[in-house]
Amino acid sequence: MYPVDIQKVREGDHVVFRSFFECFYPKLMALACRFVDEHVAKDLVQDVFALYWEQKQMIDAENIQSFLYKWVQNKCLNHIKHQMVVEEYEARVQLAEARIAFLNNRVDSNDVLKQVINQDLRELIEISVNKLPPKTAEAFRLCYYHDLPHKDIAKVMDISVRTVETHIRNAVLFLRKDLKDLLLLSILFFN
Repeated sequence: MYPVDIQKVREGDHVVFRSFFECFYPKLMALACRFVDEHVAKDLVQDVFALYWEQKQMIDAENIQSFLYKWVQNKCLNHIKHQMVVEEYEARVQLAEARIAFLNNRVDSNDVLKQVINQDLRELIEISVNKLPPKTAEAFRLCYYHDLPHKDIAKVMDISVRTVETHIRNAVLFLRKDLKDLLLLSILFFN
């Protein structure tokens, strides 16, 4: 029935197995190439022959050609299913990476927006500070921009601590009034 003695293959005869391989390899390749590309088909068909060799004594098929065809077909279908799972996984990973990149860009955009708004706020506050009398503006800047305590400000400006406190209080009252609309906007943006 077959050009090789299957019983000798089952007994482990390497020469007969080589003939067995040469007999069935082209047919199994033709079948596998209907499902997958040639490179993958070669790997799958060789896997089938390797498995057949390992399990030759346990395989008791009456029609060895049908058995090998079915084995190759199943290998190809399993490979296709595996590829589909891999492709779906890769698509999900790409989607997740795209979402992360989008969120990172959005966060970066928000940070940039906040920096721009902060800079604008500083400029508007400085415009209001410039409207103050020079000594009041100086006391305010030394207190809030340079974090100096009232005592040190008094020494720098050569005035009393009480006068420094008055200048700073007057500056804060004026800025609250002058920047009241700006304060409302900053509350909206930063909360």
